Amino acid sequence: MDRINNLSDLYLFVQVVDAGGFSAAAGRINTTRSLLSRRIIGLEQRLGVRLLHRNARQFAITAVGEEVYRHAALMCAAAMAAEQAATVASTPNGLVRVEAQGWLATIVSGWLPAFAATHPRIRLRMGSGRSDVSALLRQQLDVVLAERKTLPDSTDIVARDLGEMRMVTVASPECLERTGLPSDPWQLQDGHCVALAIHDTTVPWSLSGRASWRPRARMTCGDPAALLAAVRSGVGIAQMPLPLCQDDLAEGRLVTVLDSHEPAPVALQALTMSGRVVTEATIHLIRFVQQRFASLGRQSALEHGVARRA
Repeated sequence: MDRINNLSDLYLFVQVVDAGGFSAAAGRINTTRSLLSRRIIGLEQRLGVRLLHRNARQFAITAVGEEVYRHAALMCAAAMAAEQAATVASTPNGLVRVEAQGWLATIVSGWLPAFAATHPRIRLRMGSGRSDVSALLRQQLDVVLAERKTLPDSTDIVARDLGEMRMVTVASPECLERTGLPSDPWQLQDGHCVALAIHDTTVPWSLSGRASWRPRARMTCGDPAALLAAVRSGVGIAQMPLPLCQDDLAEGRLVTVLDSHEPAPVALQALTMSGRVVTEATIHLIRFVQQRFASLGRQSALEHGVARRA
């Protein structure tokens, strides 16, 4: 027990010496001067040596105290290093190979810098958006973020719910001055539309009151960011996820159309291999994306400042 007491009191002894006195040390470690003094006196009694010269006018360390301080300071440094090693070991780390498909590629890639900032020991490798679930089975990816209505036909794949994504139909005010404001889904003309294309195939549009269809769009693009730029410039009307265009809606660069025919939100999933091979780093990324979509879901259109047109 004496040895245990010595260890804790040696720590206090180092704090007193480093601070240059009992009062200063007490302020640093949030204790009282009298308690520190009693603990150092007890340490001296157990060791059988005088560590400090102290009186009302001066504070000084004895020759033996200097030697004890040197070893005690190394002990404190070693204890701090041990704590840091435990913290580092418990921090998620390693490489996460991510594939985000379709619209998700642009949305999630915009969030990854925030994830990287809060998880400095996790390395990220974002794919091109062209790999499919077979890359998971070949263990070339750690997670695929996708819009998926049915589970993959494989017992080795686990689907984790990411939440939902609202799809809105948008255009610039300048575009609507040229094309007119559609009041019914069937009034949308192919030549007025711009659309996302994946692998040279136009992504279908979905609107309440009209069957899913692939418009023969005036412009198709495989890059969601480029498609958004085209809509901003007035090339045509587009259907896209709210997270991608909410800033443009809030600032009036775009407006929504056919609000009463907005389709049901798109279900999102994170696909991984079975739990035995999913790393902690991958789980942290999935939870991060889940939290981001949940946060978006809690925000109302009014809070986003979405400009709506009937």
